[in-house]
Amino acid sequence: MAEEERQAEPGAPGADGLAAEADGVPEGPMETAPAEPAPDWEQVAKERYDQLVRLQADFENFRRRVERDREELQGQITGMVVLALLPVYDNLDRALKLMPNEGEAKAWRTGVEMTFKGFEEVLARLGVTPIPSVGQMFDPRYHEAVQREEGDAPEGQILEELARGFTWRDRVIRAALVKVSAGRPAAKPSDEA
Repeated sequence: MAEEERQAEPGAPGADGLAAEADGVPEGPMETAPAEPAPDWEQVAKERYDQLVRLQADFENFRRRVERDREELQGQITGMVVLALLPVYDNLDRALKLMPNEGEAKAWRTGVEMTFKGFEEVLARLGVTPIPSVGQMFDPRYHEAVQREEGDAPEGQILEELARGFTWRDRVIRAALVKVSAGRPAAKPSDEA
């Protein structure tokens, strides 16, 4: 019976040898936490607002960067695809220049013309535009001179387009291969002896 009374008494050691806590209050001196000053809610709100503004600006910068990177990647892919298809375009263009327009060949020519026109429409839908050449002044950003010819045209004027050049959104995919005027021939001094 004495054993039961000891276990029932608050603060008496239990079966495990530890003293039980009385009513949830630990024995011994109570320590009080230092009083923290009440937060300045206006300051907290201002800090949170500043964080929000910075996050919004960071997100907007991120969105712009992703959009710019996406457009750059789209340009690279478009350029690679168009460059791979340009030899076919050039061959269709050459075929049209050399194909007769009479007799049995006329039906063939019509088919090649339709294919060529369809090719140009697809390029236009992709945003790929041809570089103007013949009659223009030579511009090394858009043209690549492969021949020079003396003549009546002013020096630097493009006389003939040998291979069409293309751009995509002001970005050169392929420069136009052109023949450029060298101007009028210089008069040779006469031999006076």
